[in-house]
Amino acid sequence: MKYVDQIHDYKGQWDVPSRCGLKIVRKHDRDIVIATELFEENPGTSITNVSAQLAADIVHTYGLDPGRLLFIEHCSDRGSRLEHFRESFDIVHLKWDGTRFGDPDWESISRERVDEMIRD
Repeated sequence: MKYVDQIHDYKGQWDVPSRCGLKIVRKHDRDIVIATELFEENPGTSITNVSAQLAADIVHTYGLDPGRLLFIEHCSDRGSRLEHFRESFDIVHLKWDGTRFGDPDWESISRERVDEMIRD
């Protein structure tokens, strides 16, 4: 598997069925995972609220190396003038303890930067 682009189902908080858009691009030095919030199409928990668990689920499901993971949250533009509803990309820095991820820390990045990472 070099590239994935599909809907990913996961267990949200309290095991509520949830879903997100998922892109995985495997590079020579890292695996770039982009999880896209589906808003109304997601019946469960937001990707932001379960980012560490979602990253671990994706690593396990797709056989990725946690040490090579670059996890990016994506929220698409919702057609509003409010900043909160504009398109956003955030690298979620996660700490791996050998069995799970924790301590998420979000770093906002531009679409252009994401495009560069995928292309390089």
